[in-house]
Amino acid sequence: MEYRIQHLNFAYQEEPVLVDLNLTLPAGELYLFSGPSGSGKSTLLRIMAGLLPRYGGTLTGEVSGVEPGTASLMFQDPSLQFALDTPHHEVEFALENLALPANQIPAKVEQALKFCQADHLADRRLVTLSGGEQQLVALAITVAMDSQLILLDEPFASLDHDHRTQLLARLVELKNQGKTVIIADHDLQGYRQYQPTVIAFEKGRCRLLQGEEATERFDQAEQLAKPLPAYLQTEGTTPLFSLADLKLITNGATLLTIDQLGLFKDRVTLLTGESGSGKTTLFRALTKLRPYLGSVTYQGQEIKQAKAAPYARQVGLVFQRASDQYLNVTVKEELELSQQQGQNPYFTPERVQAALKKLGLTGMDERVVYSLSGGQQKKLQLLLMLMMGQPVLLLDEPFAGLDSKSIEVVWELIDASRQVWPQTLIIISHQLAGLANHIDYRLHLADHHLTYQGEVHHES
Repeated sequence: MEYRIQHLNFAYQEEPVLVDLNLTLPAGELYLFSGPSGSGKSTLLRIMAGLLPRYGGTLTGEVSGVEPGTASLMFQDPSLQFALDTPHHEVEFALENLALPANQIPAKVEQALKFCQADHLADRRLVTLSGGEQQLVALAITVAMDSQLILLDEPFASLDHDHRTQLLARLVELKNQGKTVIIADHDLQGYRQYQPTVIAFEKGRCRLLQGEEATERFDQAEQLAKPLPAYLQTEGTTPLFSLADLKLITNGATLLTIDQLGLFKDRVTLLTGESGSGKTTLFRALTKLRPYLGSVTYQGQEIKQAKAAPYARQVGLVFQRASDQYLNVTVKEELELSQQQGQNPYFTPERVQAALKKLGLTGMDERVVYSLSGGQQKKLQLLLMLMMGQPVLLLDEPFAGLDSKSIEVVWELIDASRQVWPQTLIIISHQLAGLANHIDYRLHLADHHLTYQGEVHHES
């Protein structure tokens, strides 16, 4: 059995997204779709799953071998797939829709959640889960459906390294059982040992990588994944944020405890930790979006007493889901709003256009923001928030779903902007590739505590 894609062309509007694609994919193998943001990877997955052109766009050509009901797709943004309140109910609902006998469902639900290391989340409300935890649940739903063709769009983007490694091994188990597994992923780290068939996408076209070309891609991924150095915490500097006796409580349990901690001005601080450990919850507390016990001061003022609107002009949050940031419909409308309300003098109209070109977003003014690929949405979101120019910017997984070249371009934009308009950046990221030369401090969250990594430097 094989899946055949013949002379496939697809467009959402006038501009083609896929151009004359021709692929033959033997069943029962592991395939890796690699390529820049917006190159067509997600679109092809949605076509193979039967979602396109049924729900939009124009298609010519043919996809054969995918029988109705034999494919399941995990979206890049897992929350788009959820309809109910808890992981248990979501998996159960998926199996009911497949008309599985009722007496078989409980065991299938338990097996799928355990297989994806999400059994401890079974009865949590989905809206309280971190992005990484939601990815575990979405993967469990996909596994429970027991489809012959498993399509996964950036399934590890918000997961820490250990979860990523363990789940990739589980997916290879499914391949070894005869399933066909196709993964779209920007990060090729960890795949080499499983010898996937690598298909490279570029500007709507694709080609099979063989021999040295595939080896070179894996080599590049491993070089980018070099360990981060031990960063130095600075003593003797007055913190911008001071956290004291801080407790964050979720579902009756203490998620995070901080006795005393400072976050420093005009520095880039990286915040790491296991998926679901409380990093996003801390960001929401720092931006007055959730309550906390203890004290958080910004420039000496307790933020509980700060008025919401003026404080939001000082401290901005880049949401983990880019689509949560948008207020308008089209790219043009979003850019106009940020230019009207933004306070960053670096972003003149000319520099905005130059940034759009470097980010690969030129000519998309009339595109609906939600029709952009996940990577394109993320790059637009970052540009918009840099234009807003809050002195402090908290960035929650800003590089998830971005290829290495896009990450490099984003950092060039951040560095150029900060030369003109200094900002304090605090970044949550499981994607560590390309960060080593940009980080001043690193904080790690483990066992409910935050600690600076590296030795302490005493300033004179």
